[in-house]
Amino acid sequence: MTATVEQPTTPAVVGDPEPAIVVENLTKVYKIFSNSFARAVAPFRKAETGGRFVALNRVNARFDRGEVVAILGRNGSGKSTLAKVIAGVTTPTSGRVKVNGRIAAMLELTSGFDPELSGRENIYLRAMVLGMTRAEADERIADIIAFADIGEHMDQPVRTYSSGMKSRLGFAVSVNVDPDILIVDEVLSVGDDVFRLKCVDRMGKIREQGKTILFVSHSMATVKAFCDRAIWINQGVVQAEGPVGPVVQAYEEFLKGERAEARARMRETAEEDIPLEKSDVVQVSGTRLLNTDGAATTIFEQGEDIVLEFTYEVKRPVRQLTFTYTIVNAEDIEVFCSDKRSPDHQLATTVGKHTVRARLVSPPLLGGGYRLSGELWDNQSSFFVNHSRDRRFTIAQGTFIGTGIAAVGCELSND
Repeated sequence: MTATVEQPTTPAVVGDPEPAIVVENLTKVYKIFSNSFARAVAPFRKAETGGRFVALNRVNARFDRGEVVAILGRNGSGKSTLAKVIAGVTTPTSGRVKVNGRIAAMLELTSGFDPELSGRENIYLRAMVLGMTRAEADERIADIIAFADIGEHMDQPVRTYSSGMKSRLGFAVSVNVDPDILIVDEVLSVGDDVFRLKCVDRMGKIREQGKTILFVSHSMATVKAFCDRAIWINQGVVQAEGPVGPVVQAYEEFLKGERAEARARMRETAEEDIPLEKSDVVQVSGTRLLNTDGAATTIFEQGEDIVLEFTYEVKRPVRQLTFTYTIVNAEDIEVFCSDKRSPDHQLATTVGKHTVRARLVSPPLLGGGYRLSGELWDNQSSFFVNHSRDRRFTIAQGTFIGTGIAAVGCELSND
């Protein structure tokens, strides 16, 4: 078997018609040993020992310039192995990978740092590993330091950094080397919310420059919002590839089937009761908003009643169900959240299907966009199930009466 990985040493030429990455018949096999001793002596034995794990099996893929491609799959499916082979971190067992352009791979943000060197010194070290010259690093170091935003710690040894500070520094270097290809493997799972927003914003700017991004992630919401195309890998084999919507849908359906099968197997083999999914107890369907005439709509006049209708099925006995709801405005400011312990909002708990029509009476909302969400809540056992998630509606702008969140009437008396 032959294996090649062609990694260029110079950036891609603008207007180059070649794809950014071509993967042909790529196979990666890892040897598995029963213990450390068996691994150590294996090279000295004539006969091959140990088992084999096929991480990638004859994978073919093409990544064009300017694409943002998601690589999907469960843990152990081969998606991270594919990213590592493309980045040149590991070699393939057979097949061919051709890369046309400079790669910045964020597989492990803190890899390649020398703990005894300062953050500033590590910037130069990491930049040169990624293919930059000293002069290029000098030009970009101010931007890297500003993006990392770790203040006076920049000139302290990296061994004194927290994991979050190391992640900031690693990301700052990787996105400032002006890569033609950016490989991101679960980088958004580390750091705080501010850091993740900063990561997404910078990757968006790289995308706008027409660079190629390979995005390995378990976050389907981020994948749907950020990626153009997707590749789904399972047990080392490509299951689907194409526009992000259909591939994500196929992958999510696969995961649902896997979870259902796992629950069924657990119930068959368990000697005692196991935790149930929420949908095994109460399941909600058919949520919609209605006006006072019973017509489905998402646009209401100021002061008009809003009716929320849905069906829920009680599949197993529950002690009680309380209807709760929350309204937020377009800026995610909470307008109102109902009491989870209200005795006035108790629902039927008998096994079977029930229909609820909850009328929000003359809500004093000003014109604008809102979202309604809520739960059926058993406050004795902390069990809850969503009856709607961010159901959007609009209050039409009528006569201007003021600004803010809610309309508060006023009666004047003037002596």
